[in-house]
Amino acid sequence: MTEELKAAPVWANVVASITRRMPMGKHRLIEGLFSKSNQRFVGAMVAELGGYRFDCCLRDRVARSIFFAGYHAMQEMRFVRLVLQPGMTFVDVGSNWGVFTLLAAHLVGDTGRVVALEPDPRIFAKLKSNVERNHLKQVAPVETAAADSDSILTLAAHDHTTENWEISRLVESAPIQQPVFKVKARKLDGLLDEAGIGDVDLLKMDVEGAEDMALTGMEAGLAKQRYRRILLELHPPQLAERGKTVGDVVALLTAQGYKGYGLDYTESGMRKAYYHPWAHGSEFILPLDHALANQMRHTLWVSPEASAIPQYEP
Repeated sequence: MTEELKAAPVWANVVASITRRMPMGKHRLIEGLFSKSNQRFVGAMVAELGGYRFDCCLRDRVARSIFFAGYHAMQEMRFVRLVLQPGMTFVDVGSNWGVFTLLAAHLVGDTGRVVALEPDPRIFAKLKSNVERNHLKQVAPVETAAADSDSILTLAAHDHTTENWEISRLVESAPIQQPVFKVKARKLDGLLDEAGIGDVDLLKMDVEGAEDMALTGMEAGLAKQRYRRILLELHPPQLAERGKTVGDVVALLTAQGYKGYGLDYTESGMRKAYYHPWAHGSEFILPLDHALANQMRHTLWVSPEASAIPQYEP
């Protein structure tokens, strides 16, 4: 059952109606007013993202950005909106509480399918409640990590009292003074086979340094171009903890014929994304070499079988 939370208070809706329209300075204002708040309520996403209701804890920077600014990670969100259409299939690996899952559910509609993986049991409860709260029958939330084997792994989880709830990661040994959970792990190819899902139109992956593990569990699908497009966030420091590099991750994809691009996370690109959130997604796509040379970690991969990126010329 979905946890009972009160609707957003009047003051929060009034503030959001103002901050979402601010031409500049909104991020600074939102962070200054709410980054230390523990208030929690049911907020609503903007119509462009589906208008869905979600468990909004203002301590979480993603939740407060979605509620008060109207969006978050707009470079990625633009591409999701650019690609997904009714009837398509989306897989969200490292779903957190479901920002991209909810957006994808809106875009693929009742005839599409969304699979959302989240291993942290605390965050999975929020993901599941957000799906149930909006009666999204096309979404299948799965409490598991994507890895290179079907096993039980150790998850070093984020501190729930901090504002960054996106940094839980798989580790070989439990770190000191950090919450730890034993979590189920699955090879994504097998999990999708069991769910009766064939080709995936778009996959989003944010797994905090376990990119190589998750991609290894997708090897058969990558070889067959089952995953037509992949939004992949790279985490060099966390990869290094496991003796891996960004080059190792890139090699797994290029070996199967995937073509890589970067997303523009320069200072000017981020400013443009934040204040022009509904611009065409192709405006923020860069050549991969340029992105990696400038330490941008947000990447896009397109299979040989997928259609070209709309309106993009490298």
